[in-house]
Amino acid sequence: MTLHRERRIGVIGGGPSGAICARRLAERGLAVTLFEPRVHFEKPCGGGMPARGFERFPFLETARLPVRRIGRCLIIAPSGREADVRLRDPLLVFSRADLHTLLLGDAIGAGARLVRGRVVALARAGAAPGNDATAGAGFHLDIVVNGERETQGPFDYLVAADGAAGPSRRWLTGRIDRRSLTQGIGYYIPNLVEGWITLKFFAGLKGYLWIFPRIDHSSAGICAPLGPPGVAPLKRRMDDFLTRRYGRQSIERSQRYGALIPGDPGEAWAEDLTGPGWALTGDCCRAVDPLTSEGIYYAMLSGELLADLIVEGRPEGFTRQWRGRVADEFDRAGRMAPAFFDARFIEMLTLLCGRSRAIGDTLSDLLAGRQSYRGLKRRLLRSVPVVGWQLLRQRGLPNAAPRNTRTGS
Repeated sequence: MTLHRERRIGVIGGGPSGAICARRLAERGLAVTLFEPRVHFEKPCGGGMPARGFERFPFLETARLPVRRIGRCLIIAPSGREADVRLRDPLLVFSRADLHTLLLGDAIGAGARLVRGRVVALARAGAAPGNDATAGAGFHLDIVVNGERETQGPFDYLVAADGAAGPSRRWLTGRIDRRSLTQGIGYYIPNLVEGWITLKFFAGLKGYLWIFPRIDHSSAGICAPLGPPGVAPLKRRMDDFLTRRYGRQSIERSQRYGALIPGDPGEAWAEDLTGPGWALTGDCCRAVDPLTSEGIYYAMLSGELLADLIVEGRPEGFTRQWRGRVADEFDRAGRMAPAFFDARFIEMLTLLCGRSRAIGDTLSDLLAGRQSYRGLKRRLLRSVPVVGWQLLRQRGLPNAAPRNTRTGS
């Protein structure tokens, strides 16, 4: 497929993936319209970016994006055992509203046209009523702006970037299988600005609770696969933890949030992310780590890759190239998740992180994106002799020596 410079591209959704895609397309001279109804909008998440994200996207290092550099991670096991882990690379935490404002502004500055409207329907140009809306050439979009409905288009190519719960994916391919979704709920807690991030795990929960300190507040939330037992038990666990740690007032004066996040795609890797005149990106294409639910970095990466392929005139290659980037790691993360969230593993991991620099460094590198899932098990196993030696020393046997001093670090 060849997209000439004069052809029009519509991007639905101004989150990290859509805004990055629109900016990159506009920088290369294509006519881009970005549809995003929200102004300075938050999104339910911690707002953390690993070091690799700022290395990959250095333009984020700007005074327009206030960030907290966090160098510690507090891990809390189901039993209440705690481990304070030093992060070898700081985690950079920011408000999602600030990030979206920055990315949208950069897209507009590059030449993208921003429409503050909500897309409510799409149809192929010239398609007869009742026909397949995804067949043919060119798209018309029905949007609502200030309560008024209007039609824009036709657009020669459409980028769907309005999230896991957005309508674009449903219109183009059908809904995401609910079994592969994660539910996230939480609070923005004002004036809570600790010097560390907190990760709290619970027995029987394939997920975790987080507290990420931002500039003047913290994002606290909890996530787990969508389905039974539902949101109410998740909220009770979160409320009980926050109340015990910070008092009831931390909840009463906080703003609540909730969202759906792509989880383990399972067999969904077989689906195409592009079709005649359209492509999915960001949460729409499941650009989220299925174990940690990290999504900002992957959303931006997917939007950048798709934009480059559109510029090159071969967007149909996006599915293959995106899978080549992340499928192996995401597949390993999905298969690893049940064992990782097992209470016995978390208890042991917390114990060892509290007593072993080697294990703590491994976890630090995993959070920073410098430790792959492929080599994670091997690195942990190679650290075991060192861990045993360190435990013996702490029990009063200073002359014990490890058989293998390699840590894999």
